Amino acid sequence: MRLLLCLAAAVLTLAGCTTVEIDQSIRKNLPQICKASADAHGLYLVAVTFGKVSERNQQRVDGAWNALVPICRDPSSQTTAGVLTAAFAAYLTISSYARE
Repeated sequence: MRLLLCLAAAVLTLAGCTTVEIDQSIRKNLPQICKASADAHGLYLVAVTFGKVSERNQQRVDGAWNALVPICRDPSSQTTAGVLTAAFAAYLTISSYARE
């Protein structure tokens, strides 16, 4: 929920910015998104260890995580839209299943 509020605030803040400023802002904040996703993924793995996550949900989270890892390793090889989409989708997917 906190992430969604931050995203909404960022959208409102960035509404008056140029495309270059938006691109720079997204790339600047990507390390925090990757860190938060990695933390949520760690919690998710604990749930998997205790058998608290269904196989279907494991596949969804693993897919989201596997899409995010290369972006976090080398964001310069991705488009800004791709970075933003993959990062937030992965974080939201992983964190929602980590809370199950």
